Amino acid sequence: MLREICQGNQRGNQEEPVAKAARELRQTSSKTVRSAEWSEDNRVLRFRGKIYVPRNSDLRRRIVSLYHDMKVARHPGRWKTLELVSRNYWWPQMSRYIGQYVSTCDLCLRTKPIRQAPVGELHPLRILDLRWDMLSVDFVVELPLSSRHDAVMTVVDSVSKRAHFIPTHTMVTAEGAA
Repeated sequence: MLREICQGNQRGNQEEPVAKAARELRQTSSKTVRSAEWSEDNRVLRFRGKIYVPRNSDLRRRIVSLYHDMKVARHPGRWKTLELVSRNYWWPQMSRYIGQYVSTCDLCLRTKPIRQAPVGELHPLRILDLRWDMLSVDFVVELPLSSRHDAVMTVVDSVSKRAHFIPTHTMVTAEGAA
């Protein structure tokens, strides 16, 4: 398996740190920290005692499916699935992969409880007849200084959507805006 990983990295389809560790492990004279974390027995590459799963999306999906989708597993959620998979297997960014798998699980999405308060009744806004009867006011502040003004007060009519832009100062008070 080490030979395939080292050769696979040359083709660009393996993770670089894994291929580097596999090369170091093949060299019997190398006694680095990586070689202490990596081992091989019966052509199975292990990282810290856990089976390394090569970059094969179908294989990784099948492994996560065993621990998440089976009737015995009962769709345990992201963190429990990660715990179950990581007991025996390892690959780079395994947590991200499992999180994405669980967040797109159809059965989990359909049976997940809604964690929001129920939405109240919708009441329509009253229809206005007269222009400039209801206004909205907003301030755009901390602009570059122009003619001793550094802010703009925006006044918009709710009926006609007509807007007036009034130059002002950032530190304007309510009385000054009125």
